[in-house]
Amino acid sequence: MKRNAFKKWVGAVAALGLVLPQSAIAAVPVSAAPVAKSPVDNLPGGAMNDIALQPGGVLLGQVVDPQGVAKAGAPVTIEYAGREVAKTTTDERGVFAAQGLRGGAYKITTAEGSSACRLWAADTAPPSARPAALVVAGDDLVRGVPGGGVFQSWKEWCMAHPYITAGTVATLVAVPIIIADDDWDSGS
Repeated sequence: MKRNAFKKWVGAVAALGLVLPQSAIAAVPVSAAPVAKSPVDNLPGGAMNDIALQPGGVLLGQVVDPQGVAKAGAPVTIEYAGREVAKTTTDERGVFAAQGLRGGAYKITTAEGSSACRLWAADTAPPSARPAALVVAGDDLVRGVPGGGVFQSWKEWCMAHPYITAGTVATLVAVPIIIADDDWDSGS
């Protein structure tokens, strides 16, 4: 009798996990990382960097090495939607300019590094937008999420699909209990 009640209890918990609202079993969001204050913190490969275009759609930027030293004569390619839209070279201070650009997501690439940027027209840029892009060439950082890899992908998938995760966990708990109880009742 106790085992039948236990089976019903486990089944009820499993069913409850499937019908709970997503907000009841969702993770608490982690606060966003602070916005970088220094141009050197604007490393490539990270989140999209907001850059305000100068009047006339002019993008200003600088290419530096990991120590912050300007890279003179570095070729710079600017891509939009995987297509090259501008090409230029840095001056003796590592500064470059490209004109005729519009707002949107761009990739700024040098021979030794790249930076993802969201360009804004001067009058529509958010207050946090920088006036120029910074590309760190020769950046030997390993880009990824700390604790990332397969576990991070699996964790993100589970958080994005809480009902499937809860149902799977409940099934993994309930099935062995039911099988063990059935084997015990049949005298095996």
